[in-house]
This record gives sequence, C-alpha cells and structure tokens, in this order.
Amino acid sequence: MASTTAQSAQAPARGPRAVQVPWQTPEPSKPEPKLAVYNSLTRNKDVFVTKVPGVVTWYNCGPTVYDASHMGHARNYMAQDIMRRILRDFFGYEVNFVMNITDVDDKIIVRGRQSHLLQRYTAECTSSPDGPTASRVIAETSTAWAAYVNKYIAKLPAGQTQEDDFATAEAAWKRIQTQAQNAEWHEAQKLADEKFTMHFASVASGYAGIQAAKGKQDSGSVSVADLTTLIEANRDALGLWLDKQFGADVTDPAVFRDLAAFWEDSFFKSMSALHIERPTTLTRVSEYIPEIVKFVEGIVERGYAYEGGGSVWFDTVKFEGAKGGSDGHEEWHHSYAKLQPWSKGNRELLEDGEGKRSSADFALWKSSKPGEPAWDSPWGRGRPGWHIECSVMASDVLGSGMDVHSGGVDLAFPHHDNELAQSEAFHDCRQWVNYFLHTGHLHIEGLKMSKSLKNFITIDDALEKFTARQMRFAFLLQTWNARLDFKESVMQEVRSAESLLNNFFVVVKARDTEAKDMGSYSDGRHHYEEHEKDLLARLQDAQYAFRVALCDSFDTPTAIQILLDTVSATNAYLSRGRKNVNIGVLLAVSEWLTRMLRMFGLGEGPATDARGQAIIGWGQAAQGSADASFDRESVLMPYLRALSGFRDQVRQLAMSGAASSEFLALSDRLRDEDLVDLGVALDDQEDGRAMIKLVSPDVLREARDAKLAAAQEKLARKAAAAAAAETKRLERLEKGRLSPPELFRSRTAEFSAWDDQGFPTKDQNGEELPKSRSKKLKKEWDMQQKLHDEFLKEQIP
Repeated sequence: MASTTAQSAQAPARGPRAVQVPWQTPEPSKPEPKLAVYNSLTRNKDVFVTKVPGVVTWYNCGPTVYDASHMGHARNYMAQDIMRRILRDFFGYEVNFVMNITDVDDKIIVRGRQSHLLQRYTAECTSSPDGPTASRVIAETSTAWAAYVNKYIAKLPAGQTQEDDFATAEAAWKRIQTQAQNAEWHEAQKLADEKFTMHFASVASGYAGIQAAKGKQDSGSVSVADLTTLIEANRDALGLWLDKQFGADVTDPAVFRDLAAFWEDSFFKSMSALHIERPTTLTRVSEYIPEIVKFVEGIVERGYAYEGGGSVWFDTVKFEGAKGGSDGHEEWHHSYAKLQPWSKGNRELLEDGEGKRSSADFALWKSSKPGEPAWDSPWGRGRPGWHIECSVMASDVLGSGMDVHSGGVDLAFPHHDNELAQSEAFHDCRQWVNYFLHTGHLHIEGLKMSKSLKNFITIDDALEKFTARQMRFAFLLQTWNARLDFKESVMQEVRSAESLLNNFFVVVKARDTEAKDMGSYSDGRHHYEEHEKDLLARLQDAQYAFRVALCDSFDTPTAIQILLDTVSATNAYLSRGRKNVNIGVLLAVSEWLTRMLRMFGLGEGPATDARGQAIIGWGQAAQGSADASFDRESVLMPYLRALSGFRDQVRQLAMSGAASSEFLALSDRLRDEDLVDLGVALDDQEDGRAMIKLVSPDVLREARDAKLAAAQEKLARKAAAAAAAETKRLERLEKGRLSPPELFRSRTAEFSAWDDQGFPTKDQNGEELPKSRSKKLKKEWDMQQKLHDEFLKEQIP
C-alpha cells in the first residue's frame, strides 16, 4: 500500500488530454528531377528503373585484344567509366559492372598464327647464320615481298609467277614509286583502299631491308643482326607468306591465347593510365567454351537454331514473330533487330559466310578450319561465333536479364541485335536488356580516325601530349552518346578550365591556412551578410541545376559548365578582399566542387590527408608529412637560406641609410625570384599582409616570365613611340631650316616679283596677286616663321 501511495503522489494531475500537433508533408519548392537515360532500344530518354532497387546490373562489351589500344577505345570505355561513377558516387547505386575480353576472334587467330610462325622462323634463321642460311632467308624474304606487292599494291602481269618473281614485282614497285610522287594519284589510291598508305609504307620498308641485306651478302658479311633486321623490315610480308605455307598446322589454342594475353595486359595498362576503373567481374571467351556449347544446345532445343557442316546457325526467320512465354499479363511475340530494325537486310553489315537458310542468319558455333583453334562440341570440333560469347558470359554472371548493356554505337547491329535475339530465344524472355547505352563515334579534328589519314592515335601517343585528366575533361565536355570530336580547340578549352580550377583551389587553400593560423580569433563580426547569403544561394541553385543535368541522361557538358560558373561566382566573392571573406562559406563551395570533380574521376592523388580529413581541390597533394623519417634539413634549408639572405641585405641597406625604394625593390626580388624557385607565391593584399600560396615552381616561373615579357613589350612599345616622336620632331625642325623669304623666293615657277621681305607680290604672269591668295600665303609665311624660330632655338647644325 505504501508503494502504491508513493506512486500516486508522483503521478501528474489529471487534466485535458495532450494531443501532438499534426505534421505536414513538406512541399518541394522545385520539381524533383528523376534520372532518365537515352535508351537505344526506344531512341528516347527513359526513366531509369532497376530490377533491384539501388543495384545496377551492367554488362559492357569489352575489347577484342589483338593490337594497341587507341583513342576509340578511350572514348568508349572512359564514357562508360564516367556514367558508372555517376550512378555509384552521385546517385548512390551499387553497380555490378561486368566486362568481357574477346580472345577468340578471326583477327586474333590470324595475327596469333602469323606472330607464332614469324617468331619460329626468326629463331630458326638466326641460330646458325652461315652463308647458305643467309642466302635462303634473303631469297624467301624476296619471294614474300613480291607476293605482298602483288596482293596489296599492284597485280603482276597475267602469266607471270605471282609469288616468287621478285624482278617483276620490283619493276612494278619502282613504277608505282614514281607514280606515287604525283599527289593526285596517291590521293586516288587512298580513296580506293583506306589501308593503302599502310601497305605502301610496309612495302617500302621491306624493299629497303632486302636491298640492304643483298648489299651485305655481296660483301660476304651477313650477321645475325642483319638477318633479324631484314626479317623485321618484312614482318608483314613474311607473316602472310609463312601463314600460307604453314598456317594450317597451327591449332594449339595456347598460341592464340599468348597474343591475346599480351594485348589484354596492354589494354588494362592503358585503362589504368586513363584512371578507368577495372570491372567488377572480368570474363574471357576462351574460359567459357563449355558454357557456350551448352547455351547453343539450349537454343537448338528451343527450335531457333539449325546445324550445317559442323556449324550451328541462328534461325532469324523462325525467331521473328514467334510466340513467347507469357509474362503473367499478356502474350507477346519475339522480334529480331530491336535496336536497328531498318538494318535487317543490310548485307554490308551482315557476315558469317554461306550455307544458311537466310542471309540474316548468323553463326552460333563455327566449324574450325585448318590453322584455327578448335574445341569439342556435339557438332564436331569448332569455335564460338562472335555474338554468342556476350550472351553466355552475361547470362552466367547476371542471370536471365540485366538493367544495362553498353558498347560502342558501331556494335548496335548486328552484334547487339544478335545478342538480344539469341538470349531472348534461350531464356524465352521478352526483354533481356532494359537499357542499351551506346557511346558515340570518335573523330579527330572533324575526321574519322584512320591510319590512312595519319590521324590514328594510340592511347600511349595521346598521353605523351595530354594528361589523363585533360583527356577525361575533354570527354566530359561532349555528350556521351553523340559523336566526339577530339580537336585542339577543345583541348585549349580544357587547359583554360584546368587553369581556372587550379588557381581557385590554390587561393582557397591559402585562405583556409590563414584562417587556421589565426585560430578562434574573432573581430566581433559574424561576416554572414548579403554577399555570403547570395553566394550560398548560388551554391544551392548550382547543386540543383547540377542534379537536373545529370538526371538528363548524364548531361556532363552542362554539369561541368555549372561547376565552372560556380568557380567564377566564388572568385568574384573572393575579390572583395581578405577582411570580407567568410571562410566557412568559401569552404562550403570548394568542398562541393571538390567532391563533384572527383566524382567524375578528375581527381589526382589522395582524397584525404594523413589524418583522414578531406583534401580541398581536385589534385593538390596534402602539405607536410607525418613520416618519422622526414628529412627536416633538406626540406627547410632552401627556405631558410632565402630568408637569411634577405635579412642580410635588409641589414646592409639599413646601415647604409638606403632610400625606402631600395627596400621595396629588395622585397620584390624576394617575391619574384627567390621564393618563386621554392614554389611559394606571395600575393599582396589590400590590408598590407601578403597571402601565401604553395604552387608548382614551373607554374610560378611561367607566370613571372610572362609578366616580365609583357613589361618588356610595354617598354619596347614606349621606346618605339618615343623614337617615332623624335623622328617626327626632327622632321619638323628640318622643315624650319628654310627662312620665310627663302621659302617664297625659291618658288619662281609660281611668282615673278617679291617685296623687300621676300613676300610674293605678282604671279608667274606678272599680274598682281589677288587678296585671297595673299591671305593664304601670309598664313603659310607665319607657319614657316614659327618653324624657323623653333629651328634657330634648337640650333640644329
């Protein structure tokens, strides 16, 4: 009872029942943007919806690895890397990104076989380079060269031996060399065959090699190095010749995998250099042969494929319009060429040979020919068709469907259309891919990239001229699915934007360092007034506009411009001076810019410092070091020497009673010379305290030299103007050398009589001068008198 009484005493007094105020759902001040992407399946921007909320399943067609990666690869894979980063780091999706490596392909097979045979031939011919061996190699190389000329440059006359008649080929080559000096002929050849220039160069190199080897042979001194040089100069011709002789015997898949492995490694090195992230999952055709065979069997069992001569073909006619399984709502029918239905009958785009029921049918499995890798299958020894590989690997990793499939626009038909058909046939599904993202073509200075046009650029070549960040920035300035024109004017725009951003972050970091040095000191004002409110309002508008742009099918050109406009607005705020800048507002802007630039993959170096704090800027390394092995002397001594030298000179000037101008000149010399080489910039401010910035010495030297050059140019212009003025003055004085009487007395063709002062009174006919004429002559007399007085005053000799 006592306990109950105590509890009752503590209970609140009874009264009206308390009711919580109802909560109102907020009304957005602007419409919420929804992500929509340009979908090649609809040719519209469709709202982006994933099968599993928050997760994107994405399959990307990877490279066929048989040669060095070029700018076309950079355009494709960097565009997809940017979209992948946006989905993950901006919209917050988890992205399961799958990419394949095509290491079983006609080009790989031919190049792998030729490379293997050439290596074997080189090793054999250089192991014992005696006289007979050298003669044989020169003869065989000449035969191979003649065959190459016949195949790619000029058909030999009918009735001639077309493989080993070197003399005939040489004569044809010399004739063509002479013709090639005619620019019109050469241009016509390039138009007729895009690869003509490449073959022309190969034949020229090979011929020079043969002539050099024959010269060595005549002198009886052919070395291993000479034979190696000869073979290398004719590697294209010898590769074809050896392949024709011995290619049928090369069937070991390892031979072809070796070439593919080399170029795969090269590809990923190039991607790494461009800061393109590796896929979540990487697949290779050569590792999926059993799964490919089972997949093809499944399509055959469903009745959408047929066998012929050890190959299996997809039946496009039977597939088109066939009734599919119910999706639970309505019946539907299969459709072929969803991406490009207008290309169904385009024979130029179709491939895979003869013996099919329809020209649109394509190979799922190919019977291997001599000299090709082969694997066991129910239809005999063979290899996969081109299109089947992606369907099998994507299905194995992602299941019976995916959110996104991507690749270059040139793959849309027939590759991706065939992928869709065979996959929807196997899975009996209506829509195997929900969104197809096709990146646009790459052009160089307005022209399609081509070796024959001499504008073919490998990624390694491009990185010798531009940084990875500059290239990515250039790609961000153009829409991912439109044609990208890589040209110097775009790169100039990139350099300008890069300079704007670099300078901005340098200033912000300098302001931040100053604020930290001052600690919690306050001048009694909050410094959050109209200018600060306006800048934060601008930031909020920019953040919304940025989201709208990226929701509009990853519109990166607009998004980048928003970032640059935000920098310009903040620079205007900074121009108000140190006392009128709120560092908190400034950091709010710069931190957002930093995150967005790094989200695009434009960041260089670590994003956080040794303490785990975010670094301001998109590429500046954190200053200082937490490393215990920090070499204090080597780092500090250059700065201490500069300051000690400056102190010594100040003391000397003070003790000598120097003028204030000498102290100012000494201060400027410290700023413009000593500290520049140390990477320190001092910006004089309105309150008398310089702002300290750490900048690359090269950048500071370039700015200093440019300023000096401008000053020297100004002095030169001033000197030139002074010289011109002096010349004009001397000309005026020289004109005054003649006295007024002498001026008119010398003009006998105009006058016949003068007064005592030498003023003319009669014209050449002896008639009195009219008053109007005399009046004008008087003005001329007075002007000459003025010039003559100036002359006498200067006493010009």
